[in-house]
Amino acid sequence: MNAEVLESLTCLADTLTKLNEREYHTGTIDGDDTTKDITEATAAMSLSSQQSTPSSNEQQQQEEEQQTVGYWRSLPTEVTAAYQLLADGAEYIHATSTKYALVGKIDSHEGGNLALELRKGAQLIGTGTLLLFSPECGSSRSLRHYGGHIITTLIGRAYEDGSAQGNPNDGNNVGAQKTGAVWSACDGLRLKLPKGNRAAMRRELMIWVRDCNESIEEFDEMLALGPRDDDDDEEEEEQFSESEMKVARAAVNIMKCSKNTLGLVLKVCECVGESLDESTAGDENNKELLQLITNMHEVARRIGEGVTNFGVMLYPPLEASTNEEEFEQWQSTKASKTFRLDGEMDIPSLGSTSLGLQLEHQLHALAECVICIKKSELTTVTGEAIQTCYSEEVNDAVKKLMEAIPVRCKDSVGGVTSWCA
Repeated sequence: MNAEVLESLTCLADTLTKLNEREYHTGTIDGDDTTKDITEATAAMSLSSQQSTPSSNEQQQQEEEQQTVGYWRSLPTEVTAAYQLLADGAEYIHATSTKYALVGKIDSHEGGNLALELRKGAQLIGTGTLLLFSPECGSSRSLRHYGGHIITTLIGRAYEDGSAQGNPNDGNNVGAQKTGAVWSACDGLRLKLPKGNRAAMRRELMIWVRDCNESIEEFDEMLALGPRDDDDDEEEEEQFSESEMKVARAAVNIMKCSKNTLGLVLKVCECVGESLDESTAGDENNKELLQLITNMHEVARRIGEGVTNFGVMLYPPLEASTNEEEFEQWQSTKASKTFRLDGEMDIPSLGSTSLGLQLEHQLHALAECVICIKKSELTTVTGEAIQTCYSEEVNDAVKKLMEAIPVRCKDSVGGVTSWCA
């Protein structure tokens, strides 16, 4: 009984993990019906292990689809109910896990009975997660990222090998350690899971800003060391060469521009959110404003993750490697991206090196984000242009970034040219 329950917990954990990795509204996970799978897993805790694998094109299409957030600050009834289920499940598991580890050492049969209690808590979490991920709740991608599957994952992984219920006379404390991990996860779900879209989206934005700050600080220190002697190989892991200095400095300046743009998105989302009338959820203006918040945050995601993508390539010595497949793919989509810039800004080509392509991607994302904010034709629920709800701080930031991005483009061209010459 104990083994069967733990196996079913692991199946549920795997399904909830896949649910978090795919957008709920696409309806499929690895070729199976998501809603059917997760409902059956929650109710019966048993899933078929036979799953088909979609093609890479299908996966990419699923990952690119985004569900517009359904609310900003005020939690709908369905969302409140989902949080309550998650909290109840976490509390149930927290209270049962200690007894499960202790009693299982003495009486495996009774341990199996307590495993059934763990399953009840997992069922609550599974149901709450399903509800939170459902289209009706209008949860953002950020909120789903912090979803409740971590609890069932910990239960399945923490107890599945039986080490937590070893011989009571062997003196090991594995059970206490693993139970402590489950406690920590339960506390994290109850106390640290962001409440609603605004909290979850702001948390992600601030994490990206923090990552930018850490990268900027690290590479600024490297640049302050000055160029290395090309004849001295001992320092090559800590210093840039003379030819690398210019492109490295341009990349760090793009990081700084990225951090400022992420801060701008944070302020814009707040301004737009304050102009919403969430008492009229079905209002067309509300939907358009929520779509703007969704779009802004997705571009911000590209910017935040982009800093990491080119940051990992920035450690000396730089590699002037070329990814032909990536270069051709970028060229094929460049026309549509350039069109979205609407003639406001010309993003130059930075060559076919992997680092150059990543910097070019980043500059496009920065320009697209700032131009979208500047030129949005949406109106507020009162019929005013959306720009009227922007704070003076937002307008000043837009103006500065519109001036800064072309400078970053020019610096990048000079840096890449100098480096690859």
